[in-house]
Parts: sequence; C-alpha cells; structure tokens
Amino acid sequence: MSKHLINKQEDWARESIKGFIYSNNQNLIALEEYANVIARKDYLSLAESSSRVALISGGGSGHEPAHLSFVGYGMLTAVVCGDLFASPSTSAILAAIRLVGKNNKAGVLLIVKNYTGDRLNFGLAAKRAQLEGINVDWILVDDDVALQEDENQRDSSVGKRGICGTVLIHKIAGALAEQRKSLKEIKEILDFILKNGYLKTIGVSLSGRVPLPGEKNPSIYDPKIEIGLGIHGEAGRHKTDLTNSKNLVKYILDDYLFKTSEKEICLMINNLGGLSNLELGVLTNDCLDYLLEFKSDIKVNRVYTGTFMTSLNMNGFSITVLGLDQSNKELILNLLDAKTEAPGWPRNYGVDIKKFEYLKSSYGSSVKEQSLKKSEDFLKFSDVNLSNLFEFFLKTIAEDLIDLKDHLNMLDSVCGDGDCGNSLANISQKILQNLSENKFKFDQPHQVFLELSEIFENGGGSLCILLSLFMSSAAKAFSLKSLNTRRERDHYFWVELWKNALRMGLDAVEEYGRAKPGQRSIVDPLSALNNFLNDYLESYESKKMDTKGILKQIVDVVYNSAESTARMKPRVGRASYVDISLINSPDAGAMGISSIFTSIYKAYLQNE
Repeated sequence: MSKHLINKQEDWARESIKGFIYSNNQNLIALEEYANVIARKDYLSLAESSSRVALISGGGSGHEPAHLSFVGYGMLTAVVCGDLFASPSTSAILAAIRLVGKNNKAGVLLIVKNYTGDRLNFGLAAKRAQLEGINVDWILVDDDVALQEDENQRDSSVGKRGICGTVLIHKIAGALAEQRKSLKEIKEILDFILKNGYLKTIGVSLSGRVPLPGEKNPSIYDPKIEIGLGIHGEAGRHKTDLTNSKNLVKYILDDYLFKTSEKEICLMINNLGGLSNLELGVLTNDCLDYLLEFKSDIKVNRVYTGTFMTSLNMNGFSITVLGLDQSNKELILNLLDAKTEAPGWPRNYGVDIKKFEYLKSSYGSSVKEQSLKKSEDFLKFSDVNLSNLFEFFLKTIAEDLIDLKDHLNMLDSVCGDGDCGNSLANISQKILQNLSENKFKFDQPHQVFLELSEIFENGGGSLCILLSLFMSSAAKAFSLKSLNTRRERDHYFWVELWKNALRMGLDAVEEYGRAKPGQRSIVDPLSALNNFLNDYLESYESKKMDTKGILKQIVDVVYNSAESTARMKPRVGRASYVDISLINSPDAGAMGISSIFTSIYKAYLQNE
C-alpha cells in the first residue's frame, strides 16, 4: 500500500487547508461555511473600492503549493479547493465569487485550468453569479503541449490540459489587477498569450503514475519514464528510456517546447512533488546549458525554479516556456517582476541569462599556494638523500594502500559503507600521479604535507577530510620559528620534529572529528604513537635507538593499537549506530594508519 500522512481521506484536503491557514493567517482567511474557499483578508476593502478586478482560481487538492500559495497581494484574490484531484463544487465556487465580487464593480475573473470538471463547475458558478448581477468572466489555461502533437488524429473538442503554466497566468493577471486594469484589459492580455500559443508546458514522470491513498504501489518495476502527463496521476502520452538528464532535456526541449521560433522566453522548471532539490538543480543547469549552447539565438529573460504545481508526490517535473512577443515583452516582464506577497511565488529568479559567470578572484587559491609564497619561513632539507628517502616513503605508502583496498573495504563494510579501501586507493592513485608529475618538493616537508592535505581534501568521505586536517595542521611543525636548526643533524631533533608534527595533526583531528582515544577511530593508533614518542624522548638517554630500531617499535605500537579497536565500543562515525555485537574486526581507518607506518618501515629497510 502507498504510505501517506493522512487521518481520513474525506478530511485530507480540509485539514491540509486548515494547516496552511494556521501558518498564513496574517494575510489569508477561510470561509466558515466553505472552508475550502480561501481569500485575502483585505477582500472586503478590495471589493468596496471597486477599482481592482478580483481574481479567483482553484481546482482539486494534491497540487500544492498551487493554488493556495498564490493568494495574496499581486496575485490571486481567492481560491477554491476541491478534494484530492477533484474539482471544487459549483456552490463553493459561487460562494467565492460572491465573497470577492458582490460589491466589486470592477468585476471578477476566473482563471480555470482546462479540465472537464473545472470547466463545468467554474462555468456553472459563473453563469449563476451573472444572474445575480455580478460581473464575471473567465479564461481557460491550456498550456499542455503533450496533447498538441496528435490533436488532428483525435477529437480535439476537449482541448489541451491546463498545468503549471497557470501559475505564470496567476502572476501576470495579479500584477495587472494591482495596476487597476479593467477586466476587459486583463482578459485581452491573457488571451493574447494563450490563444497565440505563447505558453507551453510538458510534464515528465520518472516513476509512472502516483498511487493514491489505499492503492497498492506498482509491483513491477518499469525502467522507462513517461512523457506528457497531466497533474492528476494519469499516465503520460508515451514512454521512453532515461539515459541521463542532459539527453532527456534535449529531447523535451527540441521535440515539444521549441518547435516554433521563439526569440525571447521565460522559463519555469517545476517539481511535480517527489523530485529532490538536488535533481531539480541538475535539471535547471541542463536546461540552461542546453539553451545557451544549442539555442543561443533564444534570449532567456527569466528563470523560475521550484515547486509550483505538483501531482501529489509524483517523482517528476514539468518545464514551462512563456514566449515573449516583441509587442508586449517589456510589459510581461514588468508584470512578472511586480511585487507580490503570495507565499508561493519565488523571491529569487534568474534574470537575462546570457552565460554562466563565475566571480574571478584569488580567494580560491590553495593553502599550499599561499604557503609557498612564504617558503623561506619553513625548514628545508639540506641533505638530498633525506629528500629522496621521503619520496620513496610516500611512493611505497601509496602502492601498499592500493594493494590493501579490498581488505580495508571488507573491514569497513562491517559497520560503515564499505568504501574506506576505495577512498584510500583513489587518494593513493592521485599521489602516484602527482609523484610522476613532480608536484612534490621533497626538500620542503611542509609543502609535501600541504600537497597531501589538498589531495585528501578532494578524496570524499570523513576519513579523507580528517587526514587532510591532519596533514594541514602537521605542516605547521616545520616552521622555522619553532625549530632550533643548529641541532638538525641530531637524532633527537628529528624524532622531536616528527613527534610535534604528529601532535599538531592529532590535535586537529580530535578537535574537529570529536574523537578521543578508545572510541574506535584513527585517533587510537595516532594517539598511541604520540604517547610512545613522548615516553621515548623523556628517557632518551637510556632508550636511545637507531632509526631502524625506533621505526620497528613504531610499527608494533601502531599495529597493536589499530588491532585493539576490534574490542572497542564505537563512539564516533557510522560505526556508532551499529549494534556492538556485530562488530568483531578492527576499524578500517585505524588499520589504514597502521599500513602507512608499516610501509615506511619497509621502505627504510629496502633503502638501507
């Protein structure tokens, strides 16, 4: 069964409307007798002034924010909402007309989407209101071009459907009403747009029709998408394969929306209810990129992206094109830009899209680039053998991490997303690439750490960001301000230097990662190493070892600490959400750290 937040289906629309009024009661009000009639609170003064045409629209519920959210100064005066995907009753529509039009000599304009139920109920209400002496007229919005291609092959007396383009009609009509245009003038401008085919919309569903409350979800997965659907859960005109967003956009724009020769347009990209904002952004980008590249002769004056008219929670979208005629282009743009207080109209929109421009600045320069300008402030290796050894260490680390990819993925899959090995392998491939391109300056250790920090920064995932933090912070340890370079040949000097780099990196990881020793993370082996080096330096004279000896002990300390994470209760990361009884292996990140020091020791032995 489909799942919806609902109490009783017969109360669904009414309760939703009431919730909307709760959060918008500063400017809107609902009728007591017909709670599905919502109007501006200042409806009475508007009517008594008899200087502004009242605008009414509406239709079935399930299209929110349409039409409720388009009531307000600069747009609609009132709306009438039906039950889910059902036209409102004639009596409710008539009540709305009486409310805003009985004392309004300027008249009432009904903006009606071209569906049979809406035409009949709004039409009958208009006739009854006219009998009561109320000046009422209407327009039918029929912007759905999906039905245009085969009108000659079918009975076209019903006409095309009204869909998201209706929202643009609301805005244009509302601005005209605020300018005190007459009912006749407003209708003439809207008729010019609609009857000349300047307003066109096409709808697309990525997952078929929407199951209504109580209906079963489709049991058979359909990989195809549907093109040319309405807003009431009905099927599209035909199905096609989805390859990617760019190809879909090209198909829709070429085959449906730009068959005629528009030179200037406004664009509305609408979420039909279930599309993520991430996807909506991609769709908008692809539409504009395509128009700018392949339809460069078309000027895009305005772009509106958001959720304007839905089909409950349909996973899909619609694209509306409003063609601008040179005879009234400036008027239409001014009307679209005019002030409105309707809660559903977007406060931000694209204007006069000619190309995509980035702000050119130096703010995006890397920390490494900024630091290299002050490279004289940092330690440089005077011994070329040391630089070469540093390079060999890094190459060995990268190669070994690539070999460990599957093992680390397996460890990570126990309580993570199973990609730790992939992340470190991808980073290692980038390191090897940079090595081949001589991007590291191995006589400048701070530069190497900053280069690594940038590589890890772009690796994705929390582990890579933590290691980027570690590298960036560790680089500070090589500042000449904190070093006594006269002791550069002293074994103690080098152990203390690398210990300080470790400590600075570890501090940053603990601060921003909020991990402490004993919580199953990379902090455990790094902290164990820090403690070992502290103890070593404190009793240096009695414990003094050669480089090979200290590296061997470091390998053991780090490995044992990493292995011990298998017995720790996770407190940070995704592992903290997993039942501890399911965790019986070490932390993948900790084992990755262990691998690094094992590789250093291996490389040192090979270089002896």
